[in-house]
Amino acid sequence: MLRPLNSPTELGAQALYWAGSTGLMMELITLLLSGLLLIVSPVGIVLDQLAEDAIRDRIFGAEDLAVRIDNAPPLQVLQGKVERVRIAGRGISPVPELRIAVAELETDPIDLNFGQLRQGRVVLDRPLQGALRVVLTPDDLNRFLVSPQTRERLSQIQLRLPAGQSREADRYELRNPQITFLENNRIAIAFDLQDQVLDNRLSIVAAAGLGMTNGHQLVLTEPALTVDGAAAPPQLVEPLLNSVNQQLSLKALETAGVTARILQLQVQPEALELSLWLRVEPSVTASP
Repeated sequence: MLRPLNSPTELGAQALYWAGSTGLMMELITLLLSGLLLIVSPVGIVLDQLAEDAIRDRIFGAEDLAVRIDNAPPLQVLQGKVERVRIAGRGISPVPELRIAVAELETDPIDLNFGQLRQGRVVLDRPLQGALRVVLTPDDLNRFLVSPQTRERLSQIQLRLPAGQSREADRYELRNPQITFLENNRIAIAFDLQDQVLDNRLSIVAAAGLGMTNGHQLVLTEPALTVDGAAAPPQLVEPLLNSVNQQLSLKALETAGVTARILQLQVQPEALELSLWLRVEPSVTASP
């Protein structure tokens, strides 16, 4: 359960956090790696089509998917070694309602544990490194925002009014969320906060620049937040922004054995493009 929020202003900041959450990134990384690590069969046969089929079996859909495998010498292949794998997808849906316009992964050499491979298990013998590029469009994200699973997640955000104003925890409902990509690497999210008792509605718009620092830290900058057209005071917005920024570090993935560093981040009105360097530790694939 998510912690309660103190005001509509904080709810706007939390919405911006979910717009840049590392949760989606971790799900995408896990998806690509799980498909990638199925490309080697227990007998060591590596086929491009086999790899593509393995990935398609683990996702909801793909408009276009191509896999190219650069093989090591035959003896090394039989020992679980592959020179490089390249995966390029368009219109990838890892789960229903979520479409990723572009997802591309290119790996360095892959070294799998030969003993585990002979027993039909795919386990990394050495860390796997590669580059991941993802392109998201506002249309795709907005369709995801109104999907049942996203509405359920947003419904877990509780709004707690100031002391002395005791209200039902589920009195307020977030409706009509919409993300817009702006010029100059800025994003905005607008939504309505519906009071289901008095039938009142607040219109909230939160916007901020999206940047990066230290290679692993996504940061929201120059925030602007309005409630029913009135600007929220800076003394309220800045502390909330600092709190959100603390949660946007990709170092959170390291507890799961994945190191990610941002190579490129660009936001334009038509799309957000993110390129990452990845390192996946053998522990991610180790047998329980």
